[in-house]
Amino acid sequence: MHFFLDCGDILQKHSSGGKSGIFKIRPEGSNKELSVFCDQDTQLGGWVLIQQREDGSVNFNRTWQDYKNGFGSVDATGKGELWLGNEYIHLLTRKETILRIELEDWSGNQVYAEYSFHLGSESEGYSLNVNGYEGSAGDSLVEGSKDDSQYTSHANMKFSTYDRDSDKWEENCAEMYGGGWWYNNCQAANLNGIYYNGGQYDPRNNVPYEIENGIVWVLFKPADYSLKTVKMKIRPVDTA
Repeated sequence: MHFFLDCGDILQKHSSGGKSGIFKIRPEGSNKELSVFCDQDTQLGGWVLIQQREDGSVNFNRTWQDYKNGFGSVDATGKGELWLGNEYIHLLTRKETILRIELEDWSGNQVYAEYSFHLGSESEGYSLNVNGYEGSAGDSLVEGSKDDSQYTSHANMKFSTYDRDSDKWEENCAEMYGGGWWYNNCQAANLNGIYYNGGQYDPRNNVPYEIENGIVWVLFKPADYSLKTVKMKIRPVDTA
């Protein structure tokens, strides 16, 4: 039986692989088939959707195990919220991979960032290997906040959750910001923070303004602004 390895494989070999939608893949090194959303419309196609936030319907304040295995789902039209799972992201990025991040604010402005991307194994703490930024969003992952890059760059950071703290801060960034991420001390980007309708904090939620724990990309919008929609997608470089 032939298994498709990723959405690039689907694009080239599946009878209906030219259309975006839900497909089954089995990443190299995995003994499990995964249902994933393949985006075949952006650029050359071949993108696996690995993360999406659009309405706050899924809680992203999860355990290490949840982030390892994945949670949430999207439908055949690509609607929904999900994290694919660090273990699968690791397997899918063992060959040369592009990460594409798409961000939208509450006024409809859309920007993107692309990186060369590899996610380490669980024994390496699912460390974030990113470089070669291109895009319109600003390089919040590698460069971080320009004035304190050493504390806010996410490059080479291990993944942290509230129950497994691998950040550089003496306290727990994931506990403070409410989502698993590659925290430093602590962040210039966090696409797994708390979803705030309208983009700004509502004092009725009793959230202190200075925590800045929304969905954040500081080189696009200030840290106290929570984005409306975010997507993370990956594709192998060699998808023709």
